[in-house]
Amino acid sequence: MKTRSHWTALFWTALYFILVLSPLIILLAGPKYSGRPALLDLSISMAFIGLAIMALQFVNSARLKFIYKPFGADIIYHFHRQIGIAAFFMVFAHPILLFILDQRYLRLLNIIDAPWRARFGVFSLLLLIGVVWLAEFRQKLKIPYAFWKLWHGILATFMIGSALVHIFQAGNYTDLPWKQVLWIGYSILFLLTLSFTRIIYPLKLMANPYIVQNIKPERGEVWTVQLKPAYGNMMDFSPGQFVWFTAWKTPFSDTEHPFSLSSSAVRKDFLEMSIKNVGPFTSKIKSLKSGDKVFIDGPYGSFNIGHYYQTKNFVFIPGGIGITPIMSMLRSMADWGDQRPVKLFYCNQTWDAVTFREEIQELSKRLNLEVIYIIERPPEGWKGESEFLNASILKKYLPAEWAINDTQIFLCGPTPMMNAVEKALQVIGFEESAVHSERYAFV
Repeated sequence: MKTRSHWTALFWTALYFILVLSPLIILLAGPKYSGRPALLDLSISMAFIGLAIMALQFVNSARLKFIYKPFGADIIYHFHRQIGIAAFFMVFAHPILLFILDQRYLRLLNIIDAPWRARFGVFSLLLLIGVVWLAEFRQKLKIPYAFWKLWHGILATFMIGSALVHIFQAGNYTDLPWKQVLWIGYSILFLLTLSFTRIIYPLKLMANPYIVQNIKPERGEVWTVQLKPAYGNMMDFSPGQFVWFTAWKTPFSDTEHPFSLSSSAVRKDFLEMSIKNVGPFTSKIKSLKSGDKVFIDGPYGSFNIGHYYQTKNFVFIPGGIGITPIMSMLRSMADWGDQRPVKLFYCNQTWDAVTFREEIQELSKRLNLEVIYIIERPPEGWKGESEFLNASILKKYLPAEWAINDTQIFLCGPTPMMNAVEKALQVIGFEESAVHSERYAFV
């Protein structure tokens, strides 16, 4: 199964690069024009590659499960952000190189007198600057995620549309039918993806709502939401995966939020998410009532133990609310009767805020589980580990042979904590490939 996932990832990666480089290949394929400056070809090449990447951004953010599965959602979203920045510089290099080649191109910036092909080009560049600037500075500007996501999509749509019109009107590099086919294909792919993500998929979610069964308070200002499908069967998922959750509005509203599933994958009578009060949306979770209709898009994520049936040992390292996907793993293993050794390093600021503390103690009776609590501000008389999880604590509890034996480590928590723990694991001998982390930095 793991090998198949690697081959699938390789296939999608190869296809992506083929689609990105196809405009450049067609440009270089001819026909050759004598006397055309090399700088002009370079300018057009940068624009073609950048625009191809921008068009494919709609695909890699469309949550197509068959693409997400071999990589994981956090990797896809991280790639989406980084490749978007690279495409920005490629597209922006197009006019800069033209101005270097011939200063007369500067006249095209005068959108009043410039031809329409130049107007669409300038408009596309301005929209691109807006898309990238808002994406990079959203958090500093304190723009709500849902509001930003809506306008990110709108601006990007007009940007791609304007750029495609600019290419077809410019004509010098799309004057032959076989070249036009490529950009027509990109246009169709763009429109199909847009239609799927904005119309078809939201309608599908609307037709399959979930109903709130119960709201349960937990330690650490966490609320567990228990759900059942209004119609049909319960969602199948692997322990550790997450869903996009929409409450109080429809899937068309772009107000969804990602939450890990905390219930056992074996249970088919309900689905649970445990949500910590950390912001405007999560603070309202406790106001949900039994019978309320909500919407779930998922499951997503390669952060799950479903790929590792042959693994000998597991190490789970949650920090704070990062315990939720780990609870799904522990509950599922208990329901499976799985007795493989598990070390749980659970990091929290205070002992009172340790979510699921009592249930973890009960699960220890059903599993081959050792729990190590690391409390940043421990209570008086605390005899366990304190402050922060480091290489010394990890080495104290992890047998040396686990580093060379078949051990898989699942890490979920605040980004600074995960970065520090990843380095500590490498210090005591664990390979990077054995460490799996769940990061929600894309929201």
